[in-house]
Amino acid sequence: MNKQELSKDQMKILKEAFEAFDIEKKGSISVEVVGTILELLGQTLSEEELNEVMEEYDVDESGQIEFEEFLELASNFVEPEEDYDALRAELREVFMMYDKNGTGFIPLDTFKKILQELDGAVPENELDDIIDEIDADGSGTVDFEEFMEVMTGE
Repeated sequence: MNKQELSKDQMKILKEAFEAFDIEKKGSISVEVVGTILELLGQTLSEEELNEVMEEYDVDESGQIEFEEFLELASNFVEPEEDYDALRAELREVFMMYDKNGTGFIPLDTFKKILQELDGAVPENELDDIIDEIDADGSGTVDFEEFMEVMTGE
């Protein structure tokens, strides 16, 4: 993954992180700070690994990482965001597996079973709340758009 593949949201988060740690506002951060930011991204590197990172990404050999260099580096540690269309297509397939009659709807009890399979730890009352919220029209069924909303949280 390179910096062109970062989403606008990811770029914004990385810019905010960089600026928050660039306390002197000089446009660069030290190797220690790079290590701290990577730890926040879930990547703990040894001192040796951090030195290798500096050698690779400190292009101008300033001993500091500038924002452009930081983006290149961070793009290797940030998960790519899922392609929404691909996710939608995958969820459509799952939906159709349960919509055996091709009606465009699945019964609420079937939908509840799907949620239980995904996360067996969800208490019954929370499942009922999700079902009540998704079935706002009281139809007793879930259509694909409602299904997408629950599955993606959007």
